Amino acid sequence: MTEAINAGQFDLLEGYVAEFQKASMALKYAKVPVVAAVQGMALGGGCEFLMHCARRVIALESYIGLVEAGVGLIPAGGGCKEFAIRAWQSAARTGGNDPFEFIQPVFMTIAMANVSKSAAQAKELGFALESDRIVFNANELLYVALREARGMAEAGYYPKLSPRNIKVAGRTGIANCEMMLINMKEGGMISAHDYLVARSAATALCGGEIETGSLVDEQWLLTVERKLFVELLKTEKTQQRIQHLLETGKPLRN
Repeated sequence: MTEAINAGQFDLLEGYVAEFQKASMALKYAKVPVVAAVQGMALGGGCEFLMHCARRVIALESYIGLVEAGVGLIPAGGGCKEFAIRAWQSAARTGGNDPFEFIQPVFMTIAMANVSKSAAQAKELGFALESDRIVFNANELLYVALREARGMAEAGYYPKLSPRNIKVAGRTGIANCEMMLINMKEGGMISAHDYLVARSAATALCGGEIETGSLVDEQWLLTVERKLFVELLKTEKTQQRIQHLLETGKPLRN
């Protein structure tokens, strides 16, 4: 990625991100059940892959999270898209119209690059679902995951249809996120670039700069997060963060 940035090949980079998104969607809509067996760390793209699987079997001591903000980027392998869909589904289940109340905690998790300290906390943060299995003995992980996959297949598993009328929080949702960010920036908790990155995450989670309550499909949400990701790649401060992480292994706060 760094080589392509230095060469100014941002179209090439957007193509890479699009391929990553296709891989995530292939996991989600595979005609056989795809089960993620998770142990240790599943960060960034690894987290996005497991979020798109039909089910997750997770070792108790697992560290899961979307950490892209640490290098000045947002999740763009379908992570923001998936949370936007879940917020809409949660709002519909509770009889509400506004998905924002479900987006707000997720937004802070992504903006702060929070990582779960256990499989149970991964459920609390939304990276895993209540129906997912937690395994206390990591040596049993693959055995349990295989049994889950076979059980789902024998029960006649088939993927759900891609949702078409996803209601998004739009501009109002973005503005609500911005109010939180302004307070954090004024209080010296985040830098100007942290603000930009977090606002990009809010925009992706809220479905883009469109009217609140607009109905979109999955491909729209994927396009929004991909475009925002590439725009952040073009910024000098994100490039500095990527370079610093590669050289030192530590995040840069600029």
